Amino acid sequence: MSIRSEKISRAVQRDLSPILSRVCQRILPGELVTVLEVKATADLGLAKVYVSILNSKDKDKSLYTIDFHNKEIRQELAQVMGKRVRKIPELNFYLDTTMDHAERINSILDNL
Repeated sequence: MSIRSEKISRAVQRDLSPILSRVCQRILPGELVTVLEVKATADLGLAKVYVSILNSKDKDKSLYTIDFHNKEIRQELAQVMGKRVRKIPELNFYLDTTMDHAERINSILDNL
């Protein structure tokens, strides 16, 4: 990963977190959505956004809802980052399952 794409990834993560929190309070009431990691491609045209969703009965449905509002989220991100970045990357949202994986490992270890 180049230095420029790392800087853009960090900037997108920093600026996207409050936007996503604000939008998700409206579209997913009672659920907590956090941005864990952002990976921008070398051409800065695409950003993979890894999110964690807490207090959700169906995480896939919540992720679909976030993805449905992708255009609105990207427009708000463009308003925040527009002065610093020439091109706002497309956002692809992915569910980060590391917490679920860690809980599963802990339960296996507790059963030993």
